[in-house]
Amino acid sequence: MIRIKNIFIIIVSFLIISVTCSVSLHAQQEPHFTQYMFNRLSYNPGYAGSNGAICVTGFFREQWMGLKLTDNGQNSSASKGETMNISFDMPVKFLHGGIGATFISDKIGYYDNTYIKLDYAYRFQLPTGNLAIGIEAQLFNASLDNSNLIGSDQWGTDDQPKQTTDPVLNNLDKEDMLFDLGLGIYYQVPGKVYLGLATSKIMETKSDKLKWNNRRFYYVLAGYEWTMPDYPSWRLLPSALLKTDFASSSAYQIDASLLAEYEHKIWGGLSYRIDDAVMLLGGFTVKDFKVGLSYDIPTSRVSTQGTGSFEVFLRWCFKLETSPKRPTSYKNTIYM
Repeated sequence: MIRIKNIFIIIVSFLIISVTCSVSLHAQQEPHFTQYMFNRLSYNPGYAGSNGAICVTGFFREQWMGLKLTDNGQNSSASKGETMNISFDMPVKFLHGGIGATFISDKIGYYDNTYIKLDYAYRFQLPTGNLAIGIEAQLFNASLDNSNLIGSDQWGTDDQPKQTTDPVLNNLDKEDMLFDLGLGIYYQVPGKVYLGLATSKIMETKSDKLKWNNRRFYYVLAGYEWTMPDYPSWRLLPSALLKTDFASSSAYQIDASLLAEYEHKIWGGLSYRIDDAVMLLGGFTVKDFKVGLSYDIPTSRVSTQGTGSFEVFLRWCFKLETSPKRPTSYKNTIYM
């Protein structure tokens, strides 16, 4: 138990140091979720199959509700931010680990991005827990509605702007498909602690069609599950997620959360995303189903324009139980 607590202290210390060393924390180009602690497969392929059950999880996030976008003085039809995530994972005994798959649709502005991720994790037992090494194949489809984009030579014109001469906009395609890879290491002591280190978009694939460059991202995901000795029906669940692309000294994003759970059936708590939002979280479990909700209260400049972000998820986990086979032959003469 002491070793587990020491590991968690080291994790939290690393995250705090990372925040202190950064001027402002933000990260772009990757979808994020407030309830990341229930969506670990999206951040680390080593998580696949670690739950010991077949799990299907769905997320829906509406970003920056109430925010009004305009282009050239007119109301914009662009999406302010809408993300859907559907994932599946299960343990596979003969593969010594687990497999998983994730589909993500991320719409923001005039971009409509689709991710398909296929995961495999090789897991082996350690004296105090288990460690998995995961690999991920990533297909990334980006589409851009460039018909509503405005060139610098069009800005400030009348309702019927002239044709732009911007070479980037005139030579920009609307869609492209990219391939990339991800890697992850995931350690857990079931019911106690977990720690994940991962990277996505290792190849940093480039799209000449969309003038788009994938950036490699790194993730540190950690959590601890503490049952209160005097109140064993209650658990405290602190967790944290660090995301960075190391592109600059300020290219960080960190979420720190604390949930309280009662009888493994109902939970609630708070989360904080540095320089961005305070989040309220809650949910419940009914048999094999888990439902969670969150609401982001923005603390950045967006707070003066929008009403926050809303997120909901649903998870269904089950195990396939097989009955033992009856013997087909007997040596005892009583069966003769």
